[in-house]
Amino acid sequence: MWNIFTDGEVPWLQCTSPTIKHLREAIGKYPDAASEIKAWVAVVKGARWHNLVEVRETFKDADNVKGYVVFNIRKNRYRLVTVIHYAKTSTEGWAQGHVYIRSFLTHKDYDNPANWDRRFGTK
Repeated sequence: MWNIFTDGEVPWLQCTSPTIKHLREAIGKYPDAASEIKAWVAVVKGARWHNLVEVRETFKDADNVKGYVVFNIRKNRYRLVTVIHYAKTSTEGWAQGHVYIRSFLTHKDYDNPANWDRRFGTK
């Protein structure tokens, strides 16, 4: 299994067990998406997004759906459902943002919001 990252290596991805778990499970379950998941992680590592407009400058097909930011993987074959806490910059300083992975779904599974997050379903 591919070692996605360890704590401290990915500044924008909050390194919580659910985040790591979702991406590792996705790579194991959908090996055809592995290279795009890895590429997505590599891009997100260097990102410092303040809003959805900035996300869309990097990922043109990112959408805000019911408070989630959804990324298309493998030309819409899969959906990566995330919650983004955007970076904040002010005169007092800055706060680094975080991307939390909620689920990685096939296009068909994405059609049911109960699959997106524990808050809506049993995941």
